[in-house]
Amino acid sequence: MAKVLHGKIKLEDGGYDWKILGPDVPKKQVQIDYVAWQSDQDAYAHSGQKCSAQSVLFMHKNWSKTNVLETMKTQAAKRNLADLTVGPVLSWNNEKIKAHLDAVLELDGAKLLWGGVPLKNHNIPAIYGSYEPTAIFVPLKHFRGAQKKFKLLTTELFGPF
Repeated sequence: MAKVLHGKIKLEDGGYDWKILGPDVPKKQVQIDYVAWQSDQDAYAHSGQKCSAQSVLFMHKNWSKTNVLETMKTQAAKRNLADLTVGPVLSWNNEKIKAHLDAVLELDGAKLLWGGVPLKNHNIPAIYGSYEPTAIFVPLKHFRGAQKKFKLLTTELFGPF
């Protein structure tokens, strides 16, 4: 399609969405901060319950030389129930979220970057989920591996995950 239309296309879907941070890293901290802010918005706005929510972030190793992950963690930590920047997950309860989180963390090399725990001090009914914005590092090899792993990693939680 891109070839036929000479690159003048815009594609959007309501499925599994990702962001790719390639090898070119901005030189200015303000630009890195903006990437972190935008990633937080894309992943966690509306508690991750929008069709265009970012489900995965592929990050070139050059970005690991920056503070982008720490800045994303700081952004995510600001979200709370009081200002409605995080809220109940309507499609998954905490038990189901925890089971999914644990299954992903069982993958070799996977590690929790932030979140991973239920919200505290709330009155959200147990039928709904109530989790802190969560991020897990997963080595790229698992996306290329067995279909079972790929299905696990591309399961949409419709929450701040």
